[in-house]
Amino acid sequence: MPTVKECNEYGRKLEELLLLRYAPIAMKLLAREEQIPEGAVRPKKDLGVHMALCQAFAMVRRQRVCLALLKEDHWCVWPLISFGLVEFREGEDYYDKVVTANFVEDPEKAKEFFAKSYPRLGYGSCAGMVMAPLATAGFVPDLVLVYLRPAQLRSMLMSVKYKTGELLECKLDSVDSCVHSTIPVIKSGKYNVTVPDPGEYERGLTDEDEMIFSAPGNRLAELVEGLTLLAKRGFGYRQLFMEMNADFPRPLFYNNLFKMWGLDEGEIWKR
Repeated sequence: MPTVKECNEYGRKLEELLLLRYAPIAMKLLAREEQIPEGAVRPKKDLGVHMALCQAFAMVRRQRVCLALLKEDHWCVWPLISFGLVEFREGEDYYDKVVTANFVEDPEKAKEFFAKSYPRLGYGSCAGMVMAPLATAGFVPDLVLVYLRPAQLRSMLMSVKYKTGELLECKLDSVDSCVHSTIPVIKSGKYNVTVPDPGEYERGLTDEDEMIFSAPGNRLAELVEGLTLLAKRGFGYRQLFMEMNADFPRPLFYNNLFKMWGLDEGEIWKR
């Protein structure tokens, strides 16, 4: 695993190489409350509010603060269920109502989807999570979330392929992005791409042109090295540019006018 200092440097390099508008988010699961870093803000205790996890992500990446969320800080059911912060079992009150509220028309298929495909950690797997900008985090993250535009995502995918020789495979859902961007990465140790869901858009201040790229904390060196090497070869995000075609083909009357004015003529477009 990298050191805290190395992780901070990776955060700075990601922002520089990709010209990121918002800070990459370092995230670490907490086994107990005593592990909360000094200076971390607790929404309920320190601010007197509750937050959805997508709102916490927004606050960290936009305001560059360190946040710690335990069970009592959350305001959305899905992170509570998915991170195992609450007990949620089949046969209990509200189980059927909850698992059939996940945008699957057929109730039986909805139950099957939740049982087989919905990302979850076991109950009691963690007590909460701490998040901070990667460049200033005082801890080594379990994973890193980067909110970026498609062109920046392209560079991330180029780095993954360049270093691993494999394509990044992911399963895309239209909802529960706070879960899909985190739990699969924690469980598999693989990179992931997630579409921000309606909650991220309506309450988490995520723009329509943003995607989420997730990386395991122990693969940051690989990711940044790939981006750096591609930049040296002229294929980094900052090195790619649109080329303008000078002396482009034009309508015939352009040539006629230029000839009349004593200027150079050129190719006539074929339209």
